[in-house]
Amino acid sequence: MAAALVPRELTNWSLTSITLGALEGGLLGVIVKNQFADVASPAAVNLAVAIVAGAPSFTNLASFLYSSWSSGRDKLRIMSRLMQVMGIATLLMALPPANATGLFLFCLLTVVARTAWSGILTLRASVWRANYPRDWRAQITAKLVRLSSLLVAAVAALVGFLLDWQDDFYRPCFVLAGICSLFAARIYGKARIRRHQQLLAKERAAKVEGRRHISLAVFGEVLRGDRDFRNYMWCMMVFGGANLMVIPMLVVMLNEQFHLSQWHQVMVTSSLPLVIMCFAVPRWARLLDRKHIFAYRALHSWYYVLSYVFFALALGTGTAWLLWPAAMLLGGANAGGHLGWNLGHNDFTNDANAAQYMAVHVSLTGLRGIFMPLLGIGFYQFLSHFLPVMAPHALLFPLFLSAAGAAWFVILNAEHSKRIIQNQGLD
Repeated sequence: MAAALVPRELTNWSLTSITLGALEGGLLGVIVKNQFADVASPAAVNLAVAIVAGAPSFTNLASFLYSSWSSGRDKLRIMSRLMQVMGIATLLMALPPANATGLFLFCLLTVVARTAWSGILTLRASVWRANYPRDWRAQITAKLVRLSSLLVAAVAALVGFLLDWQDDFYRPCFVLAGICSLFAARIYGKARIRRHQQLLAKERAAKVEGRRHISLAVFGEVLRGDRDFRNYMWCMMVFGGANLMVIPMLVVMLNEQFHLSQWHQVMVTSSLPLVIMCFAVPRWARLLDRKHIFAYRALHSWYYVLSYVFFALALGTGTAWLLWPAAMLLGGANAGGHLGWNLGHNDFTNDANAAQYMAVHVSLTGLRGIFMPLLGIGFYQFLSHFLPVMAPHALLFPLFLSAAGAAWFVILNAEHSKRIIQNQGLD
């Protein structure tokens, strides 16, 4: 039955991927930086870049609210409604004029669309866990990620091309992207979840027993009660925080340092990494199916570090061709990062509280999504104003944080492996 559910998933996530292509953070950052450049001060426009580029992350703060509200309710129906909200918000993004009010509305609609998507992501984790067994869940996810990444890359590249051809041609793209989400909502409303009624019964029973599905209190209980997961979340705050800085910083720096065309900016920050991500996913999926998330991250995280080394060299030395291998490495890193982000929490939990763990994970992603893009842009603005000679080297900051996080994963994996060996000895 699990295999029979895959075709509908592929159709649905193909449509939503087209919508996400229009909502991709790097693309939206390029649109804001170029289309709204003259409607506010450079600092304000760069702040807006940080908001739209960081929206895919900070809107995840709503995850634990979605998780709590959906407990014991029909998850497919809720997901369908959220797809409708995302589609309508994306449609409306075609309307704001190129002025200060339009910039505000564009950012606001981005946040609305991405907040709806965060709810879809949260509930999707429970759906996939129920529908697909552990030993091939990563491979199913990989198929969906590959398809999604190609479609998002194609849409982002198309919009970037249209931006260079005619400034306002991104508007009909948002209309089409919104319609795709509305069609996806209709399709997913007819989907199925294996043992859905049993899952809902367990969640309702947990409420009756006073075990709330997720709340701030349960949020704290999860982190206090699971040392490994708590360490994983702390490490992700450092490592993942660095990752969230890079794209908004790149969008601004590619525009101000290299003066690349909008299509080139989109290709480096969005489309090329997504294409490479498509081909790199199967390798990471096979590794994740065999390894605990600590062992997986201890290897995978260094791909991000290497990518940021290339980006820092390109910007620091003014060598534009280095941006392309950097973007390719970023795509390979994102492939593994996407799988680890969606599935890594499962190595700490079980069916009964998987949604709690995912909600904690997604919400903490949202928390760092609020601060880290702004911190990265703020750091670059500081250097540009007070130490302009150092501004091209601003990416050294996220590079340092990323390397520190990668080293921390190596330590966590060594400690975890040591405990496993000790426990096997006791047995």
